[in-house]
Amino acid sequence: MKKLMAFDLDGTLLFDREIEPANVQAIHRWQQAGNIAVCATGKSIFATKLALDTADVTFDYNVLYTGAVVTDAEYNILHAQTLSFAVVRACYERFTKEPGVALFATTLTHDYRLADNVGSSTNILPEFLPLAESEIDTQDYVGVPLWIPEDDARERAYRWILEEFGDAVDCHKNQDFLDIVPQRCTKATGLAWLVEYLKPVEYETYTIGDSWNDVPMHEWADHAASFSYSPDDVKARTEVSVDRAWEFIDVSLGA
Repeated sequence: MKKLMAFDLDGTLLFDREIEPANVQAIHRWQQAGNIAVCATGKSIFATKLALDTADVTFDYNVLYTGAVVTDAEYNILHAQTLSFAVVRACYERFTKEPGVALFATTLTHDYRLADNVGSSTNILPEFLPLAESEIDTQDYVGVPLWIPEDDARERAYRWILEEFGDAVDCHKNQDFLDIVPQRCTKATGLAWLVEYLKPVEYETYTIGDSWNDVPMHEWADHAASFSYSPDDVKARTEVSVDRAWEFIDVSLGA
């Protein structure tokens, strides 16, 4: 049976906007063995292209926006779900003046920043366009990322999102971000869609990722890995914890 491995980016492969050579080489070995490599990230198409622009890695498929969008290697869209602009409008009204919160919105083509009350920058969303309040209702959105570095403020925002929208959206914790995406979108749902799309070929599935938004795909996969630095409740959902991604790749190859 062929194998498919899904890779998270930030905190898994990507550190300070670079992928270390040992991980690049291991992904090449994985693909050269006839296996499928999938990028599975909360990032948008725009942010993923930017993150991988200088990396010597081309994923066979991409599961983006925490499962809301699936693309091929050239970022042609195979599957997409979108958010109501009313969600973006409500978040704008709630967070535009909230201390310690930077509010973004992502579409299929661009990343926008709606408010910045943090006052610094993040490598996870390093480039974006401004979007005026008057333009909020004119876009088709896929995600609403909120960068909230302070733990208590992030938890308060998370509770508000759950109370405000209920099960009309999904909200995923990822390091110091909250990612609002369409209803029933996780990395697992995106990967499940891809595996169905790839039939009749069947794949043994592997996942590797460091944070909470990786848990659904870890629970979905046949084999899953987290990291020695992952939160304990993430490590508890995986078969193994490693220090570097290449270790799990080589073990999965039988090296």
